[in-house]
Amino acid sequence: MADSRQQKTRGMGRGDLPGEGIVTALLFGASAVSVLCVAGILAFLAWFCLPLVTEGQSASVLSWTWRPASGQFGILPMAVGSLLLGSSALLLAWPLGLGLTLFAHGLGPAWPNFNPARPLMALVRLMTSVPTVVYGLASVFLLVPLVRSGFSGGSGFSWLAAALTLALLVLPTIVLVLDGQLRLVTPGLRLTAAALGLTRTQELVHLALPLCGRGLKTAAVLGFGRAVGDTLLPLMLSGNAAQVPGGPLDSLRTLTAHIALVVATDSQSAAYTSLFACGALLFGMSQAVNLGLRGLRPVQATLSAPRRLSLERLARALAWTSALAVPAGVCALLGYLLWRGLPTLGAALFFGDTPPLDALLHGAAVFDGLWPACLGTLYLVLVASCLAIPLGVASGIHLAEFATGRAGRLISSCVDLLAGVPSILMGLFGFGLILLLRHTLWPRANTCLLLSALCLALLVLPYLISATRTCLEALPRELRLTAASLGLTRWQTVSRVLLPAASRGVLGGIILAVGRAAEDTAVIMLTGVVVGAGTPGALTDKFEALPFTIYYLAAEHQSPQELDLAFGAALTLLCLTALLFALARSLRASLLNGKSRRWGNGTSAYQRTTA
Repeated sequence: MADSRQQKTRGMGRGDLPGEGIVTALLFGASAVSVLCVAGILAFLAWFCLPLVTEGQSASVLSWTWRPASGQFGILPMAVGSLLLGSSALLLAWPLGLGLTLFAHGLGPAWPNFNPARPLMALVRLMTSVPTVVYGLASVFLLVPLVRSGFSGGSGFSWLAAALTLALLVLPTIVLVLDGQLRLVTPGLRLTAAALGLTRTQELVHLALPLCGRGLKTAAVLGFGRAVGDTLLPLMLSGNAAQVPGGPLDSLRTLTAHIALVVATDSQSAAYTSLFACGALLFGMSQAVNLGLRGLRPVQATLSAPRRLSLERLARALAWTSALAVPAGVCALLGYLLWRGLPTLGAALFFGDTPPLDALLHGAAVFDGLWPACLGTLYLVLVASCLAIPLGVASGIHLAEFATGRAGRLISSCVDLLAGVPSILMGLFGFGLILLLRHTLWPRANTCLLLSALCLALLVLPYLISATRTCLEALPRELRLTAASLGLTRWQTVSRVLLPAASRGVLGGIILAVGRAAEDTAVIMLTGVVVGAGTPGALTDKFEALPFTIYYLAAEHQSPQELDLAFGAALTLLCLTALLFALARSLRASLLNGKSRRWGNGTSAYQRTTA
């Protein structure tokens, strides 16, 4: 790695052109944004937590009772709720993800004309495009009644309901990480397994999985981070009682849901100030658990023949159970969504009583349709993309081709930290920024479309950086050597050779980031979205958005017609995000095929990286 970095920093044939120093400085400046963002978030948390220490309220905040009217602002029940919900979702999703991966890699049936692994993995990829709020809406009206009727007593809004849905949300991440790791390991084991006379089950269980320790830990880390940082599912399904639950049917409240609930009603009192302690605790807790999971060492044990046989049987049972249970759960939720959403599709869903041509051509106001929310989502994604794409691509180029030494490691670490910031914490950062501006430079500052777009841009920035960096670093080394032999400078090599070669992969990363921005709800609910705002006329206006409209109508609907509107909006958002994710995957597949035709086996590293 050090040698490759040194090669990047050396001149490419002839000396750098005079303007390339400016280009390098701009690329460095784009990378420095990640460092400044992490520093800004940590500084905001420290600044707003400071009054808790100076005014002697830290003991009240770090307690077990939340009664704001009595001056008790204990956040420890919410911290326990976050740990319990995140851990339980991971304990459900990780074995199921492992079982699905094993099923797809050979523990399923070997039928001559049909490979069940293909539709199974296609379903997993479809799950990555399902917005969180869509899972929440379907679960509120399908899973919660099942929990209520299946277990006598209670409302159904419980730790169990939230954990089951959250497990489905994080499962695709776990499966894709493990699948990529097995694709790296298994090709080199085929000859060894054949020489030892091992079955496919024995090869996977006794040879491949012991070599996938890093992938197993990475899947756990990413799954837990996704679970503990989610806001919508706990907010919609867990019941939100500020207590330590006594069992899976009890209600709980997580730190993320607590932040959203309090900000919606308070921005002045000590209760609001305690939210920044929640943010600091959430950030520190997530990083601590991630470090702990990464520090686990695989246990080396010699198993007896009966135990090896039991382990193989367990692996097969887990694979079949996962292959049956997960598609059944996902198809039930999506089938229910289609059943409720398809009848609502039509012009009235989007335009209500307003003639569509008047709304499209003359800007007529729409009061009872989704058109303002669709436009608000479009404007939000466009502004966020304009802010994030140049910075993300430029930073990815800098890290892949120019960054070296301590500065490169610092920027890489900050990108990783920024990727681990929960969306609700990014929204709280934006809300706190507005309060700071009100008391300093801009007394009339308010939440708006621009603020939401800025926070969303920071949220998706790590996705863009990682996608660009991965695509560039995975290109064949021969491209750089050819450019050097032609006397191209570093920037000429990047702009004329490497970026065109990696363009489809970079574009795929951009589309994934756009899809992530289009479906997020936690950020915008704190930074400018409201119901009934209409079409925004300026960047400083309030706005509507599809994800928040779904959440609001699910929680506050006053009639069956409003609930039908929520299901229609959910189906619309699902189609939009699925289209974006399918387009991104198509572009990446096209990039792989193009590289294979041009460079033969030189793309194996890229295939392994983006599998």
